[in-house]
Amino acid sequence: MTDAPAPRPRVARPGDATSVLVAGEETGGRLAIVELRERRGAGPPHHVHAREDEVVYVLEGRVTFHAGGEPLDCPAGTCLLLPRGGEHTFRVVSAEARLLVLAAPAGIEGYYRELGGPDANRGGAPEVERLVATAARYGVAITGPGH
Repeated sequence: MTDAPAPRPRVARPGDATSVLVAGEETGGRLAIVELRERRGAGPPHHVHAREDEVVYVLEGRVTFHAGGEPLDCPAGTCLLLPRGGEHTFRVVSAEARLLVLAAPAGIEGYYRELGGPDANRGGAPEVERLVATAARYGVAITGPGH
């Protein structure tokens, strides 16, 4: 039997746009959980994950996801499975939104750590070159602009 890390409570801080709630080093690389806080109009460019499946739960607000070529209206309480290899994006349509992202296996939380942090998504998007390079390091291909 391996020694598992002791459980510890995590709370997303209100000022943070991105909070890693459970990291891969805590789960033996099996999964990671990240909370995203976004404002109206925010969302990533179209992209494809090569390494992980994502489950996204809309905690608050309303978001339009584009997955499989179809727009999906997702109010609070909506849960989506975004399998690896499928192109997707989203756009926040309410004033604000909170999303819980479960990624399996873990690893993508490093991307969020590099590009996230206090107010990372509130003051504008990161430079395109930095975004594309960072995403590529985590097995994510940027395939086009967001919606």
